[in-house]
Amino acid sequence: MADSPFKFCSNCGKNDWIIKGDREFVCAACGHRHFITSIPAAVALILDAQDRILITRRAHEPGLGKLGLPGGVIEPEETGEMAAARETQEEVGLNLPASAYTYFLTLNNRYLFQGYEWPTLDLFFLARVQDFNDVVIQPSEVMEFMICPLHDVPLADFAFASNAEAIRRLRAHQTSGRAL
Repeated sequence: MADSPFKFCSNCGKNDWIIKGDREFVCAACGHRHFITSIPAAVALILDAQDRILITRRAHEPGLGKLGLPGGVIEPEETGEMAAARETQEEVGLNLPASAYTYFLTLNNRYLFQGYEWPTLDLFFLARVQDFNDVVIQPSEVMEFMICPLHDVPLADFAFASNAEAIRRLRAHQTSGRAL
């Protein structure tokens, strides 16, 4: 069973917890219930005309130096497609409209943030570009980028298992001959 990620009760300000399970924490002082729910995140799978994929190397924790894909938390009032477009622009400078992204799949993930491993629900979106000539990395987010044929992506080097699994499933989808 996990420690509470909450430092203080949002109702009374006390720091005395009754842990009811992996996702429920009750303030012992006032009885206010706090829950851990999955945080939605959008992730971009961007392919060029040659079916190569854009891969990044993370410039921060968690997963500093490991491989990743453009993506991040879906902000209030954003759709998954809007978040994929925003995160892609922020991390690698590609300015694609939200309408360029098509839903592919959803996978569970865990994200270590401020000492707690938060559950995330990673929504993967596909987008296509002619080429990757306009990529400009944001150094605070990305150390470097790579353009890889889908079957040459080193899956074991990813910071998050969900990213590797999404690429594995994209490979299978492509191999099956189904249109993307």
